[in-house]
Amino acid sequence: MINKALVVAKINFRNNYRAFIITAIVVGCVFLQDIVMLILDLTGVFSNPSGNMTVSFGNYFILSIILSAVFIPTINFKKMMNLGAKRADFFSGCLITYAIIAAAVSLINIILYYTYDSFRIAMFYMGGTMDILYWFGWLNNGVIFAFFQMFAFLLLLAVVIHTLVAVQDKWYGWVADVLIAAVISVFTPIAPLRASLVWFFRMIIFHPNAFIQIAACLILASAVYSLNKIVFARKAI
Repeated sequence: MINKALVVAKINFRNNYRAFIITAIVVGCVFLQDIVMLILDLTGVFSNPSGNMTVSFGNYFILSIILSAVFIPTINFKKMMNLGAKRADFFSGCLITYAIIAAAVSLINIILYYTYDSFRIAMFYMGGTMDILYWFGWLNNGVIFAFFQMFAFLLLLAVVIHTLVAVQDKWYGWVADVLIAAVISVFTPIAPLRASLVWFFRMIIFHPNAFIQIAACLILASAVYSLNKIVFARKAI
């Protein structure tokens, strides 16, 4: 079964070119922008970069896992079933796919934060870069923990998007959308409920204890992803 799940993951990567192409285009555009900024800086046209701030270059790669979680359940599922794959294998294979992408994006983001972003700040973004590693406080726990914290959060993000996208063709998918909107709109203005919402997001994103944040993300990801067994068992091909 593990071998079949790995085959599904491999096919997912092969058919997931849309997500990777879109991400590459966005990353390429940002890189071209940096080249233009560098040329302007070297020619003296751009001479006051002290107040400039930009999004960290590595953060743009997060788009790949978001788009993957959209395209895989909507496009790859039917292809897999037509190729004779079992729903259980698709269930396991998708989780492996998201885990690999989350790990890759986390590693890329950390490497670029300490290399390319440092160059950007020194040259033309002296106001700094907005990076989730810094703003979410993950770097406070060291690079190793930061990697696993980002990995756990991205895996949870992918699982939630994957599940929500998978149920959009069913009535309970629309109910889930309404409930999410209702929770945000109702919890936000009411202080006690808002505190609960803040506690939740602090637990999965900002918690200073890396072990708690990682565990919270992985447990919640497991709980949410388990719903896909029911969703895809009834999903029409």
